[in-house]
Amino acid sequence: MENSTSLMGSLYSLCDWVMRFSIINLLWVIFNLPIIIFATLIFFSGQQEGYFVFVFIAALMMPFLFFPATTAMFAAIRQWVIQGTISPLFKSYWKYYKENYKKSMFGGFIITAAWTVLIADYYYFIDKNSFLLYMLIIIGVFLFVFSMNFFSVVSHYQLNLSALLKNALLATIGNPISTLLILIGSCIILYLSFYVLLFLLPLFTGTLIAYLSFKLFYRMYLKTIEKQRIHRSK
Repeated sequence: MENSTSLMGSLYSLCDWVMRFSIINLLWVIFNLPIIIFATLIFFSGQQEGYFVFVFIAALMMPFLFFPATTAMFAAIRQWVIQGTISPLFKSYWKYYKENYKKSMFGGFIITAAWTVLIADYYYFIDKNSFLLYMLIIIGVFLFVFSMNFFSVVSHYQLNLSALLKNALLATIGNPISTLLILIGSCIILYLSFYVLLFLLPLFTGTLIAYLSFKLFYRMYLKTIEKQRIHRSK
């Protein structure tokens, strides 16, 4: 009887995780729908110049749509990691979306500008200088993890924009192991989502990356707090 109860409890917990991850991910997809539709139309147009147009327009749309929506997703994941619950899902997501919109948007302008310059340089040097191309790839890897840490920092701290960017930078360069784990884990999730399990894209890809990124960030945050506590007690 106890084994049956334990099994039912495990199944209920698993279903709860699946439901919450999928609903938050679907909300994130819906809030990014204009970007997704536009990207799909450009992709299937088959026009080379269309890709450059997409990069330009996406750069304009990202701070207003992608960054606030992703920050809200990270904030919902944060609530789950720290408090063990996200309820009600849509109300919580919308609350975090509104609360963090301005900081996410302004931070999005800076990070999107960095990504735009990086992508433009990549296409410029793709047939010209292999060394610089590899350097740009390394910078892109760093910028990706920095972006993930930015979302974690915005969802966790109530600070001004410059302090948020500084903390995201410190989180990225201050813990190489977490940076490497975020990168490897995200690459695995993205590979599975695009090439193996396509159903992950609308249901789990965003939330899985957000959960991995914030979990590692929060573990680093707790270690920092513990070190500060030990230092003060001496």
